[in-house]
Amino acid sequence: MMSQLTPTIPLREQVEQLQEELNTARRALQEAEAILSAEQAAVNAFRMHCRLKIGDLVEVLLEMQAQKQALLTRLELRHQAAERGIPYDPDDPFWQEETLTAARDGPLLPTPTPHDKEAEKRLYRQLARRFHPDLAANTVERAYCTSIMAAVNVAYERGDVQALRNLAGELDPDVAAALSGGETAEIRRLRKLLLSCKRRRRKVAEQARALREENTARLWRKARQLEDAGLNWWDEVRLELDGEIERLHGELAALEKRAELLDPA
Repeated sequence: MMSQLTPTIPLREQVEQLQEELNTARRALQEAEAILSAEQAAVNAFRMHCRLKIGDLVEVLLEMQAQKQALLTRLELRHQAAERGIPYDPDDPFWQEETLTAARDGPLLPTPTPHDKEAEKRLYRQLARRFHPDLAANTVERAYCTSIMAAVNVAYERGDVQALRNLAGELDPDVAAALSGGETAEIRRLRKLLLSCKRRRRKVAEQARALREENTARLWRKARQLEDAGLNWWDEVRLELDGEIERLHGELAALEKRAELLDPA
């Protein structure tokens, strides 16, 4: 009796299939980037409009949001330093490892293993150096960095390594290892392009999620709903801002107290 052979897909068909998947992934990425860009533009326009109407409250709120993310990042970095029994010094080479020449939008180095806690902490430090609000060059960049670090801090607190990798645009180590397998050069090339495209798509999704959680974006959506209902949304926005500022005052006071306890005397 002849043994049954598992049918294999011809090389040409594999290449065509991968190329089709790549084209589909690229279209999905372009669509997601366009949606994110349009929403970012709308939120930024709303932010500028807010500054004209109620600029004092907006400036206070944006600065407090940036301070909160800066404090959360500072606390985590000091916690990591305490675990190692070393002082936290931003100028020390240890805290500058691996990303001295990395651009903010450039790729990060892959973490060694998917669930390595030390690698997770290292990835957090890399993200902090790229998106720390205090390193922003202007107010627009500071607002962007604040929203990204908010997503980073939430993901890190939850232990969501995949979300951290998505924000970093980083390749999962297991996938990177699989790419070194015994396929043809053309198939490996297409797989890498496909994975890179999907990775960028996940990063865009994380950025969109961070934008949706950002307070200005929430106010923008609320303002649109109120405007559609024919209500005076500026009064509602001002009340919302007042409440958010009061809440952030309490959060900042608690974070500053924690930071003082970790600071050397």
